[in-house]
Amino acid sequence: MIRTYRNPIFLAREWAEAMKAGNFRSQQTFARAIGLSHARVSQVLGLLRLYPDTLDALDALGDPLYSRKVTERKLRPILNLPKEKQCTKLLKMLSSLF
Repeated sequence: MIRTYRNPIFLAREWAEAMKAGNFRSQQTFARAIGLSHARVSQVLGLLRLYPDTLDALDALGDPLYSRKVTERKLRPILNLPKEKQCTKLLKMLSSLF
């Protein structure tokens, strides 16, 4: 059996949609409803602040992923980088997949 992992961008989008559909007033109430900490929900949803080009590249990987090379934890440090540096860091991360 091949192990698979969720693409963190797909997960973040699912959670954002679930929050909207469920009329949750805050990330904190959503976190309680799904049994996770507010911090964890905030970390995952924060990935949606990546630049569109970066999000597109991550989308192109599809879901599920067959490697843990791209995780929320590994993407978090590039969130506040300028667009060009985000792309460079992501390319380095992705190059190790192939």
